[in-house]
Amino acid sequence: MTPPPKKHLGPKSGRPGKGPPLPISGEAFQLVPHGAALAVVQAGPGQREDACGDVLTRAQLEQALCTHCIPTVPASALSGYLSSLHALPAFDRHAPGPFSREPGISTLSRGDWRGTLGELSARHAGMLPQQDLNAVRYNHPIFDLRDARGRLKSVKTSVRAADSRGEAFETYLSGLRDMVGLRPGTWERARAALYPRVPAAEGRTLMLRHGYLLVNEDHVEPFRAVLRDPATYRKQSYREVADKLLEMEPVRIGGTVYRAYQNLENTRRGTETAPEVRREVEAALWAVREKLASRVQGNGLTSPHLVQLERFRRQVAAANPHMTAAEIERWVFPELLLVARHAGGVRGNAVAAGIAGGRGATGGALVSVLCEVVHLSYETSVQPHGRYAQAWPRIQRAGVAGGTSGLVGGITQNLVTANAGSGLSRNLMAQGANVRLATGAGRVVGGFAGGALAAPVFTMTSLAFDDEEHSRTDYVATGTRAFVAGGLSSALAAGVVGAIWGSEVPLLGNAVGFIVGFSGYFLVDALTGEQVEQGVRRSLDGP
Repeated sequence: MTPPPKKHLGPKSGRPGKGPPLPISGEAFQLVPHGAALAVVQAGPGQREDACGDVLTRAQLEQALCTHCIPTVPASALSGYLSSLHALPAFDRHAPGPFSREPGISTLSRGDWRGTLGELSARHAGMLPQQDLNAVRYNHPIFDLRDARGRLKSVKTSVRAADSRGEAFETYLSGLRDMVGLRPGTWERARAALYPRVPAAEGRTLMLRHGYLLVNEDHVEPFRAVLRDPATYRKQSYREVADKLLEMEPVRIGGTVYRAYQNLENTRRGTETAPEVRREVEAALWAVREKLASRVQGNGLTSPHLVQLERFRRQVAAANPHMTAAEIERWVFPELLLVARHAGGVRGNAVAAGIAGGRGATGGALVSVLCEVVHLSYETSVQPHGRYAQAWPRIQRAGVAGGTSGLVGGITQNLVTANAGSGLSRNLMAQGANVRLATGAGRVVGGFAGGALAAPVFTMTSLAFDDEEHSRTDYVATGTRAFVAGGLSSALAAGVVGAIWGSEVPLLGNAVGFIVGFSGYFLVDALTGEQVEQGVRRSLDGP
């Protein structure tokens, strides 16, 4: 931006009347783009020479705003405006500061350690539970997770762009170097912790064989491409990684054993190398590069998601200084994290609800089809004649009904739990309520809302597809009956799981919640279902 010609501005003549005086002080300011807006950042005297953009004096800044008729908004008014935009959820009412002015440049974004966000995401990414090695041993060396197949996973996260200046993947390269043993002391501590009863040589082999590096999802393919590129290994830092791999698994070609990448490369380039030997060497080099690239997997987070979650964590900590980290963890439910992961506010709620609805639809359809298949098998064993012709239409109807109800329930439960449920839990904790009670109460709200809508949707969809005539009373009566039983049973299931385990319960919580909800539905329906349905019928049709 080129400063406009200097003009003398009197104390009252330089303001276009578009807004209040600039609420900033100091001598120099820098304009930093944030999307379609420009933020005015004060630059200290020592920062003027290091600034990457134009730095203006106060007079130049005011003159530029006046010339281009740009209105100004004070920080307090902007914070109030953002508060009105982000009513859901409550933590978004605090105007967020930028995570990094230019990701990959600031000290914060270049740091190797990004907290536990990546580890949490990777740990809960699959259907099967994974062992948290940091829970077994505090700050476990090199590896963070071990899955059911014995694979060891080192989780790394970064917000640097793949095309940023310098070594774009320095964090991942550091993790890869640790994983192959280029820090012998750390590697030995990891081996002793992972395989204490195995001979040292065998333990090192197992670590190398089962080790994987988990990086941001949007960095998986770029980093793999770097590891597959032969030009990468001109750098010593990468060549040393390949050398470690060859030390553990040397290559024999034409009677020569190769334990270094550069030796293979020298043979490939040699003028006296036979063609068949050159082909074997090229295949060996390709195999080393491919083996390293295959050890790179995703941690379940993308860089934008990581930035959003970091910003969310800062907002929550700033907005709740009276709460401990353990208390905050109890009311920040996974549904709320899913919203924050997708930028929060209306957009984050919409995206998170769509994801939860898709999961609910899939789960609802599968469970309904499975139950219908079991039901059909039982009926066929009792009355084997004439049942097979009806099987496929009934399975289809069960899938549609279950998928529709799961979609509605997933969307509703995620929206309510992420907003009203987490807000209720936070408020109860702030007032001194028991942590387990507060957590359970927040999940009860979301569970009731999801079950109260999903159950009647399933019941009324089933009625619509059963090839029989039904009156309006039938739909309302059975729907109300399902509303009561589904809402109460889902609230009971969600509340029990939330009160006992809190916010994150992989597999065990899902199983317990399913059992409690399934049995609770039949219990509530057996106690109140007939009375509710008959009461609705009497009120609509008379005695």
